[in-house]
Amino acid sequence: MDLTLHHLRCFLAVAEERHFGRAAALLHLSPSAVSEQIASLERRLARPLFRRTSRSVELTEPCRELVPRARQAIAAMDDVLDWARKAIDEPGIRVGLMVSSPRFRAIMAAVADELPRVRWQVRQLGFLGCHDALTDGEVDCAFVAELGRNPAPAFESVPLWEEGCVLVMPDRHPLAARDSVRLAELAGETFVSVEDEKGAEQWYSPLTSAGFAPRLLPIARNFEEVLELCGAGQGVNIAGESAPATYARPGLAFVPIEDAPPATTFLYLRRERRSEALERFVRIAAELGGAPA
Repeated sequence: MDLTLHHLRCFLAVAEERHFGRAAALLHLSPSAVSEQIASLERRLARPLFRRTSRSVELTEPCRELVPRARQAIAAMDDVLDWARKAIDEPGIRVGLMVSSPRFRAIMAAVADELPRVRWQVRQLGFLGCHDALTDGEVDCAFVAELGRNPAPAFESVPLWEEGCVLVMPDRHPLAARDSVRLAELAGETFVSVEDEKGAEQWYSPLTSAGFAPRLLPIARNFEEVLELCGAGQGVNIAGESAPATYARPGLAFVPIEDAPPATTFLYLRRERRSEALERFVRIAAELGGAPA
């Protein structure tokens, strides 16, 4: 029986997301490639792991039994790899990411050229995992978007870039054909937001300043889920104006919001001693991200 860590990583992503498309996005693979890995794993194990329908992915009992074992296997191998990398004194930087953007990709391309011997890891953390991943030491830094100019006080923060905001909505929404909208026009809308109530209230606080309390639907863990829910007509969302460059898709509209505060992307870091490579990374990110001198 020839099992690989790639099999197990694909398996865990599908088991945790319960969606082949979202799992593929997390793994930077195509849905068909993930599906092939799952089918291959099921053949090797001689038992079904998922029940697939046109609308859902359900876990079988063998799947539930395999999940903790797969996590243990991956953690053990990651430990071996970390030990091996330290043994050859190869520096590594783990970069956390809330949402992608053209500027983030430009920064990562530049640092890869400037620091070719550094081993880079980019970990998609979504809306809920950024602070915990930094606190627990799972990443060395994280790119986090905040609405307004107020960073989280628990971490050292470097402001990188600001951008205007857009309203994300289904293309059949009454406001979808507009050139722009104002915050006051959004009263009565349902806003798809994150599962964390405190985080949701912080992101949408400018709506309160506009004179109304937003009606929140706190069910999303990452921006991909926000887009799916908006496209399905469950509500609207406020995002940075760069979102269409990375996340545009059929069925969605992105309309500028004239009077929204800027969406600011911060580079968050733990308040601990850092490697020389990470310090250089911070300087490059600040220079390319437009941080003030």
